[in-house]
Amino acid sequence: MPRAKGWHREDVKAAIRKRGISLEQLSEANGLDKRACSLALLRPHFAAELVIAEFLGVSPRQIWPHRYDSDGTYKHPKSRTYHTSRRRVRQRLNEAAA
Repeated sequence: MPRAKGWHREDVKAAIRKRGISLEQLSEANGLDKRACSLALLRPHFAAELVIAEFLGVSPRQIWPHRYDSDGTYKHPKSRTYHTSRRRVRQRLNEAAA
């Protein structure tokens, strides 16, 4: 079975820049380390992936399908627990929007 490739990291960066913000600004605006969103383009970082996907209006699975199992489960549970839970990320996003 061929692996789903998802978005190229330069396409993700360009989509964010086209909306007038840098990866560093996006990270900091959502309470993450300033390099978090940049690192998410290179390796799994659950919280930053959610922030990027929410900002672009798509699901993280759409951008990084290879980081998810066929049932939609995140493949990197250590990254998910280390970087934070989905609930805390969504709470941060809601607070930033308010």
